[in-house]
Amino acid sequence: MAHVGKSDDRVRGGSSRSSLSALPNNCALFEGHLDIETLGGAGFASQFQYAALENEGSRSKNESVWDLSAYEGIELEVGAGDGKVYTLILKDEESQEKRDDGREKAGINWEADFRASASSEDSAGENAVGKKIWIPWNDLKPTYRGKKKDDAGKFKPGETRRIGFMMRSFFGTQQGDFRLELRSITARKQASEDADTTVNIQG
Repeated sequence: MAHVGKSDDRVRGGSSRSSLSALPNNCALFEGHLDIETLGGAGFASQFQYAALENEGSRSKNESVWDLSAYEGIELEVGAGDGKVYTLILKDEESQEKRDDGREKAGINWEADFRASASSEDSAGENAVGKKIWIPWNDLKPTYRGKKKDDAGKFKPGETRRIGFMMRSFFGTQQGDFRLELRSITARKQASEDADTTVNIQG
């Protein structure tokens, strides 16, 4: 998958891992393992996609954006999954210059938490019942290094540069293998009639 990056807790000495792959049914699969033992109850694993990069060798210059200013939010359609809480992450600022160790400097994330539908073994697969999740821009919460950033202003949808998904421990409340099928990610002016509007559920 082009223009995809990741940020797992291995950058802090953790052991979590994640991947984002294309499925034959034109969906994407975000999966991995969340370890909370190594970092004493903490842990995270995330995958994200850049809008585009003119220069593959640098993520701090020549970035393109998705102009989503004509819309009021994002609607996700996810397949039946593991019942865990995931985090949608958007970025509206240019990537920071990289640190000496090659890692990007921290920036502001705009986040919303949602719970995946739980599925049984006999209901898994592309025909499994999933759900739509509506996340308006106003429900996105700004964070910096995982902490609230109340003075961040407002999210700028016209300058959207990345979209990603994170699995985190929420202070030890979830761990282990995770799997989320992403069927569609759509910018919309309003929610579908059958969309779930319950977001920012903790743990």
